[in-house]
Amino acid sequence: MYNPEFKRNLWCEFPGHRLLAMPVMLGLIFLTASLADNNRMAEYLYRTATVLFVFIVWFWGARNANNAISDEIRDQTWDQQRLSALTPWTMTWGKLCGATSYNWYGGLICLAVATLAGLASQGAASLVTLGALVASGVLIHAAILTLSLHFSRQPTTMPKKSGIGWLAIVLIFALFSNMANKGANPQLSWWNLAIDRETFWLASSLFFAAAAVFAAWRVMSNALQVRTRPWAWPLFSLLLALYLAGIGDATGQPQLTILPTIALLVAMVMTYAALLSEPTGPLELRRLRLRQESGDWRGWLEHLPLWPTTLALAFVYALLATMSELPLPAALNSKDVLTGFAPLALALMLLRDCCLLLFFAFAPQPGRPTWTTLLALGALDFLLPFSAKAAGMAQLAWFILPVGEGNPWAAVMVMTVQAGVALGLLSWRWRRVM
Repeated sequence: MYNPEFKRNLWCEFPGHRLLAMPVMLGLIFLTASLADNNRMAEYLYRTATVLFVFIVWFWGARNANNAISDEIRDQTWDQQRLSALTPWTMTWGKLCGATSYNWYGGLICLAVATLAGLASQGAASLVTLGALVASGVLIHAAILTLSLHFSRQPTTMPKKSGIGWLAIVLIFALFSNMANKGANPQLSWWNLAIDRETFWLASSLFFAAAAVFAAWRVMSNALQVRTRPWAWPLFSLLLALYLAGIGDATGQPQLTILPTIALLVAMVMTYAALLSEPTGPLELRRLRLRQESGDWRGWLEHLPLWPTTLALAFVYALLATMSELPLPAALNSKDVLTGFAPLALALMLLRDCCLLLFFAFAPQPGRPTWTTLLALGALDFLLPFSAKAAGMAQLAWFILPVGEGNPWAAVMVMTVQAGVALGLLSWRWRRVM
C-alpha cells in the first residue's frame, strides 16, 4: 500500500549507516551475553533481549512517537500536512509505523533472539510474555501519538507539555506490566474467572493497544477537520470501568454491585482529563450555540467537547450507585479521602469544578484558566479545610469539603449548594461574554 507519509519516515529513519549500526551493536551485545555463562546461555540471551526490546521499543520508540507530531509543530510544517489529501487513517498509521520504524527494526531483532532463547530456556510460556511486550509497545506508541495530537490543538503550550510526557507514559505501562509478576499466586480473578497473570497481561495489552490505535485515528480525524461525534469517549469509560471492576473482589459482594461506583470514579477522572486538556472558552460555546440555533444537531454533536459526555454519565452512574446496596468498595472506604461521600456528592463536586474552570475561561482576559482552576481547587479542597481544622473549626472545614464524618446525604446537600453557586457564577460570566 502506497503511503507517502510512511515512505517519508522510512527515508528519514533508515540512512545507510543506521541500517548497519543496529544489527552490529545488537550482535556484539548478544555475543557478550552468550559468553557470560555457557551453562545458562539461553537464559542470559532471553533476559538481555527482552531488556533491550523494552529500551529500544518502549523508551526510545515512545520518544520518536512523541516527536512525530511535536517536531512537525516546532518546524511549522504540521499545517501543511493537515492540508494534504491523505486520509486520517493513512496519516495515522504512516506516522505511527513510520516514526517508530527504526525502533521496530531493532525490536524485531531482539524479539527473534528472545523467541529462540525463550523456547530453549522456558518453553512455549515465553511466547505469551513476548506477545505482551509487543502489544504493550504498540499501546505506548499509539497512546503517546494520541496525546501529542490532542495537545496539538493548543500549539503554544504543546511542545512544552509533551517533552516529558512520553517518559511518564512509559513508566506507567512499566508498572502496568507488573501484573505478570506471579509471586505467590500465579493467577488472578477477573469477573470470577481464574486467569494466568501473563495471559491476562497479554489480553489487557491487546485490548488497550486496539483502543489506543482507534483513539489515534479519531484524534487524527479531528486534526484533519474530519469531524466525529463524541461517542467513543464515553464508551471507553464504560469499557474501562468493566475492566477495572472485574479485577478481584475485595468486598466479598457481587462485582456488579460495585460496578456503578467504579464507573463513576472512572467517568470523573476522564472528565477532569478532557476538561483540563481541551480548549475551553467562549468561542467553542458560540460554535455550539450557532449550530443549535440553526438546527444543525449533527454539527452540534461533532463540535461538542468530550468532557460533557462523561460528566453526564457520571450523574447516571451516581444514581445507579446510590440505588445499590454498597455505595463504595471496601478498598476505597478504608481511605479517609472518600469516607462519608455519597456518590451523588462526587458527581456534584465534578459539576462544581467544571463550572469553575469555565468561569475562569470566560473571563475577559482568561490568561491560563487551567492553572487558575487548579489553584482554586487546591485552595478549596485542601488548603482551606486544613486551615479550618487547624484552627479548631471542624464544622467549617466539613462544610467546605464534606468528607470524613457526617451523613452522606448532608454532604449531597452541601455539594448541591456549592454546585449551585458555581453555576450562578458561570451564568453571570456567560451573560457578560455573550
